[in-house]
Amino acid sequence: MLLLHASACRTPRTRGWQEFRFAIAMAAALLLAAPAPAGALPMFARKYGLSCSVCHTSPPRLTETGRKFRSSGFRPPPSDGADEKTPFKFFDYASARVQARLSESRSRAGVQETTVNELKFQALELYPLTGAWGRHLSSNIKVTFSPNVDPQIENAYLRVNTAGRERFFVARAGIFHPFDGYGASDSPATITRPLFQGTPANFNQTTFFRTWGFDELGAEAGFDYGRTSLRASILNGLVLHEDAGRLTAFAAQGGPLTRSSALPGHNFPDIQLFVNHTLHPDGGGVSLHYYHGNLALPVSGAAAFRNTFDRVAVYASYPAHERLHLFAGFQNGRDGMASSGRFGNRGLYAEAAVPIVPLTAAGVRYDWFDPARNKLENEIRGVTTYVNAWFREQFRIVAEYQHKHTRRGALPTQKDDALQVRFIFIK
Repeated sequence: MLLLHASACRTPRTRGWQEFRFAIAMAAALLLAAPAPAGALPMFARKYGLSCSVCHTSPPRLTETGRKFRSSGFRPPPSDGADEKTPFKFFDYASARVQARLSESRSRAGVQETTVNELKFQALELYPLTGAWGRHLSSNIKVTFSPNVDPQIENAYLRVNTAGRERFFVARAGIFHPFDGYGASDSPATITRPLFQGTPANFNQTTFFRTWGFDELGAEAGFDYGRTSLRASILNGLVLHEDAGRLTAFAAQGGPLTRSSALPGHNFPDIQLFVNHTLHPDGGGVSLHYYHGNLALPVSGAAAFRNTFDRVAVYASYPAHERLHLFAGFQNGRDGMASSGRFGNRGLYAEAAVPIVPLTAAGVRYDWFDPARNKLENEIRGVTTYVNAWFREQFRIVAEYQHKHTRRGALPTQKDDALQVRFIFIK
């Protein structure tokens, strides 16, 4: 990581800030050059001869065809369970992605201000042995390597599908992303996710759990019928491990992959339900999400209490016009307190995206999150603007600006501004 500038006092705009804005302007200028059509995730493009526009609107967001491709075990829909006729080639089942990040962040609370500029190698991501294997089996493996962080296994599961064109059963076991969304619940076209997905509830201490960001060990079963898919999961939950002198939450990925913890472990698994229903082939749909979990949290001394929590979310999206796609989500949660009783938390987001050329879009998103409904003046509001552009088949540039406004009770309001550009190459 190259640290260009860091300050803990009020400072004028720096040269690094100006250079960063110039980089943003250059990225915007590149968008006007009409990027060339891009290929799909390269291993699938190599195997099936697909292009990105078959499965994606503005990658990684999916079309209806892309959702069915994923649900059917990485087979071009409609899949009838026919035998694979092509001979095995390793590079039809493997891809790699490299990310670099240029960023500027500024945080202000009262008279205190902190500014940080970074040029950073973000991650190397490997996708070995990912794809369909014969009539019914498929696998998905993703391992991420980042500076100063242990390698992360984001996906490592085996899936089985019954044969069928419009109706089929599916099951998978292993380590996997929290959920497979569509439309508003899909992976965003920008860098950051909605606040309610990435911010823990917090009454008088953090509850650590987030609905996105933990790739848990578990088993899942489901059923697809036409444009609707239902998934039910049993998950291994989280553990709290002391890392660099503070407690940090990690997914309990099983065996040696699970971090040690001085707190009591799970006495029953977490449960998740997820439903996708497609309304429009270009990313319009409705999703429902329910998560029930439990996690031991520390209190004074060596004691702990078990927080049994729930999250319920609904998402909706629709391409209202050729040049306007709308997205929205709402989540409600309930958590326990050490002193008995429960508290609520709630969040929402609304987003408008404008397709520029195929696969490239610009957008703006509004976020609101209240980590504890029965605690006054602690809401977080945010506005995020972004451009997601694809060039030369495997090169992606994402430029994002985010402003957050956090009320902290009697403490001064905190204002955070962050600009970043991600440069991503996938092969």
